[in-house]
Amino acid sequence: MQFGTVYVRDTTLGDVKRALEALMADTARQPTSERGLEPTPDPVTSAKPVRSFALLPPENDWTTVIEDGHPVDDGGVAEGISDILQAETVALTYDEQDGSWSYTRYWEGQPLEAGGADDEEFDVSAREFVGDQALPHFGVYYEEVAAAADRTAPSLAGALEIIGDIRPRLPIGSEVVTYVRRTKKRTKSRPLEAGRAREAPLHERQ
Repeated sequence: MQFGTVYVRDTTLGDVKRALEALMADTARQPTSERGLEPTPDPVTSAKPVRSFALLPPENDWTTVIEDGHPVDDGGVAEGISDILQAETVALTYDEQDGSWSYTRYWEGQPLEAGGADDEEFDVSAREFVGDQALPHFGVYYEEVAAAADRTAPSLAGALEIIGDIRPRLPIGSEVVTYVRRTKKRTKSRPLEAGRAREAPLHERQ
């Protein structure tokens, strides 16, 4: 079990979506409605050409943002949204294999506090923090939400349908949004046609 989740406090899902779109535009990514795009995993989350997010509406005053591939690096999302909306955000990471969890709280784009644990009791302290902060959807993966979303949602390949009989609880109003950074195609320059005379410089024509 490994994931990272961003929480935004006291904001609407619409505000979070607009802030996320502005944040993606700053890195030349545009929203797409294309469904079934291949994920583009990268050790550096902010370098991914395709970034897709599940947005879950406010619960306990927290709007939830979950990125595809459940990275522990949020790629600047918590800080960026906090800055754009001048709001409080929390970036929470949990890594069962590594035996650790961490969080960073932002206020108006600035880191306010950070903490976590990497000891034998890491799971206990992580769940205590989640409970104390009333953070919803702990441990929910992007793929679960994307697979349960509307069939027109721009979910990535591998998250297009539910496998098995268990359907995850999907709050009404949840959305999947995907952003793509397209690479520009280079145009090849064509050589001058054979036999075509080079035009003389202006001073030679005078």
